[in-house]
Amino acid sequence: MGKKFEKNLIKSLYFFGISSFVYIIKKPLAKDWLLVFFIKSYYASLVDQLVVKRGFVQYPTRLLKQVKTSLLFDYILFPIICVFYNQLTKDSRIIQCLLKVLYFSIPMTITELWLEKNTRLVKYKNGWNWKTTFYSLSFSFLLVRFTMSVIRRIFNNDYDMS
Repeated sequence: MGKKFEKNLIKSLYFFGISSFVYIIKKPLAKDWLLVFFIKSYYASLVDQLVVKRGFVQYPTRLLKQVKTSLLFDYILFPIICVFYNQLTKDSRIIQCLLKVLYFSIPMTITELWLEKNTRLVKYKNGWNWKTTFYSLSFSFLLVRFTMSVIRRIFNNDYDMS
């Protein structure tokens, strides 16, 4: 795939992500979903910086050359998908949360693997592979879900996330 296609794909995903953000903050519990969004952004940016710095993943095609990580994924797409996961599991028990994480981590892993094989948007290096992506995505969803559960318990919100 050509560089022009990749740049247009990135721009389209930015538009999709920003449009989705507007949709998620209009839902009930908007404060919770914004908190999920920002927690996920924070976690994703820390992990991605580490993974890029250690040379496991590269993003050869990106809009801002001076930023080595994926701003689109870390600060828009992954946080939005994490909000959807938290909305889907807000009343779920632990086993349901573990099963529902697969609804998100499997398609995301397949998509990233396709992008890695067919574009220059992401490249795996030094032993990173689709399994590492799958496990890290799944763990990340569950970590944010757990973090929100702790926050809700501390502040005694109306519903329980256990």
